[in-house]
Amino acid sequence: ADVVVVDPPRKGLAAPALAALIAAAPPRIVYVSCGPDALARDLAALHAAGYRIADGDVAEPYDLMPGTAQIEVVVRLTRASAP
Repeated sequence: ADVVVVDPPRKGLAAPALAALIAAAPPRIVYVSCGPDALARDLAALHAAGYRIADGDVAEPYDLMPGTAQIEVVVRLTRASAP
């Protein structure tokens, strides 16, 4: 696949799913997160595997639940190097 979209629960990707994603080595990943701690953990693993936020891109927060403290964050990653 050219792009893999993941939208895990608040606890983030399960370790086997994250390992499978890294092993599949798609050129691009779109990560949708509602858990900032899990996002940071998973992005660290993806960064170690050679993924970077796409040039000129940012992690974009979306307030899909106004009036709550919950936000969704969308991060677009590209594989910068082989793991």
